[in-house]
Amino acid sequence: MARKKAKNDADDPGQAEFILIKRYGNRRLYNTETSSYLNYQELTKLIRDGHDVKVIDSRTKADVTKSVLMQVILEEEKNQNMLPVSFLLQLIRSRESSAQDFFQNYLSSSFEAYLKTKEEFDRRFRGFLQMGSTAPEFWEKLVPGADVVRQFWGIGKKEGEKKTNE
Repeated sequence: MARKKAKNDADDPGQAEFILIKRYGNRRLYNTETSSYLNYQELTKLIRDGHDVKVIDSRTKADVTKSVLMQVILEEEKNQNMLPVSFLLQLIRSRESSAQDFFQNYLSSSFEAYLKTKEEFDRRFRGFLQMGSTAPEFWEKLVPGADVVRQFWGIGKKEGEKKTNE
């Protein structure tokens, strides 16, 4: 099943592949790649698995991707309370142009930078823990309860090492 090629537009400057989803009048979503209907949770999983999607209205052929993605976020919000009320109030109170500028220029790049920073921190912290596991005496002096931390991050004793409690 071949993926459709996205057209260049303002939101997608490069050629990207996407899965075409059709939205019907009853708000049902149809995955054209698998020839099956899907719900918002399944669409969320598809996106989290790294797939880009394009949603078109089955009748008008209009691109409704943004409105469907907003609905996905709203469905997530019902279960997880991702957005603080104070932020939502500020968003509603803000002038349209300032909110648009915020979302287009700041929010996306800030979130991307946050994810990169978090990934780098996790990578370095795991490296630090692995370094500590090679010198357990030093690690125990540096951090009390280091065994618990190593177990949490999945860094146990090497197979050849004896357990100290035996």
